[in-house]
Order: sequence, then structure tokens, then C-alpha cells
Amino acid sequence: MTTITLRVRNAPGFRINADRLLPAALVALSADEIARLVLPASNESRAVGDVFDVSRSDDETDPALVIEGDVHWLDRLGAKMTQGCIDVQGSAGDYTGFQMAGGMLRIDGDAGHFTGCQMKGGRLTLGGNAGDFTAGALPGDMEGMTGGTLTVHGNAGARLCDRMRRGLVLVGGDAGECAASRLVAGTIGIAGKTGANLGYGMRRGTVLLAQAPERIPPTFTDGGRGFDVFWRLLTRSLATELAPFSGFRADTLPRRYAGDLAVDGRGEVLIVES
Repeated sequence: MTTITLRVRNAPGFRINADRLLPAALVALSADEIARLVLPASNESRAVGDVFDVSRSDDETDPALVIEGDVHWLDRLGAKMTQGCIDVQGSAGDYTGFQMAGGMLRIDGDAGHFTGCQMKGGRLTLGGNAGDFTAGALPGDMEGMTGGTLTVHGNAGARLCDRMRRGLVLVGGDAGECAASRLVAGTIGIAGKTGANLGYGMRRGTVLLAQAPERIPPTFTDGGRGFDVFWRLLTRSLATELAPFSGFRADTLPRRYAGDLAVDGRGEVLIVES
């Protein structure tokens, strides 16, 4: 694997745009050329070499970028990535994986707001927590996540998967208020607690809960049974994913609620019995 390693040497006192740090683009550059790349910020800029120690090792396989150290000030990391791998040994900033279309992005720690925003493909994995509007849409836009797999081992903030249209999102911890708001399609799994207004404006799609919420929204109704085949297929597809979703039994149907009826929605909330 052709690996470029950036080790944090001098963290700036302001936020930096990292959308130029894509593995497929960096492999064409020498370590010195990478160090001279200028990363923009709001009123400032920094060369990569002002912030990181740069090294690379070469072979003939897929490109990879490794960032060693906490970079919570580094926004748009992996934005519009189509191939390769980014591995962050720490936390990352806002808009991590923005419009990501392919490849793999792994964050050991937390990521900020709009993580996986308008994601189109690939796999994004967080070892920690994610901020508000994870897998959601930008303000004023009509589509959130449209493809790929996003896994959050910790908690997610408010408006998780707002306007999501396609893809898979799994949260190992809690989710904030308005999770799955205005959901159009796709599958969302939440292992922990959910905040107020779950599924607000939900039209289609599936929300899978590993524990019952304190309150089912009044605009959701008992959805009945008769989805045995779908449940078997879903549990099979989750078998290699984040626990507890990987351990759901195909022969035990969850409780099903349909809604949001306030918008003539045909989505479903599935609650797995403990």
C-alpha cells in the first residue's frame, strides 16, 4: 500500500479545510510536494508542512493516508473522496466525509457536525461520537445521505440522517432529538436512547431500535406483522456490522410502528424486544 503519513507537529489556532488531502491525489506527489500544499482556512492558510511532519512509503496497492494525532480543527477531511483509505488516529473536525462517494474513512475518535453529510458511497467509521446533522443534508438542500455505510460507535447529535434517501447508518450509542427527521429512504439503527421527535416528518425508510424509546410519537401507529422475509434479509445484511445489530435473531420479529402519518408517511420504526 502506498501510504502517506501526516504526524501533527504544530496544531494551528484556527480551523483548516482539508478537502485537498485525498489519498488518490496525494500519491502522485513526493513528500516535499505534499508538505508544500496550501490548505485554506477562513482568513488564514497553512502549508501541510507547517502543521504536519510528512512521510510516505510506496508499493503497488491502493493509496492510503494516515493522520497521527488529534485533528479536531481539520474540517472536510475525506470530502468527495472516491477511492483509497484515510485513517485518523484521533478525532476529526466538521464535515468529515462530506459527499464522500467511495473508499474507506476511519476515525478513531470523534467527528464534528455534518459528519457524512450528503454521503454517496464508501464506508465511514467513527470510534467515538458524531455531531449534529450526521448523514444529513446541508441547510436548504433536499437530500442527505444517498449511499454508503456510516458506523458510529459512540453517540450521535441532533437531526441524525435528516432527509436521508439511501444507505445504512448504525449508531452504537444514543441519538439526539429529531433522529430520522424527514427520512425519505434508507436504514438507520440506533442501539441506545433516542431524543424527542423521533422520525419527525418521516416518509419512508426503516429505523431500527435496540431499545424502546420513552415515547412513541403520536403520529405513528401499530404497523402489525407480515414482514418476516424483510426481517430475515435485514438481519443477514447486518450480521457483520456493529453490535448489537449483528446479533439480532431472524426468527424473532420486532415490534413495528408505521408513520409519520402527519405527512402520509410509510416509514417504519422497528423495536427489537429485549
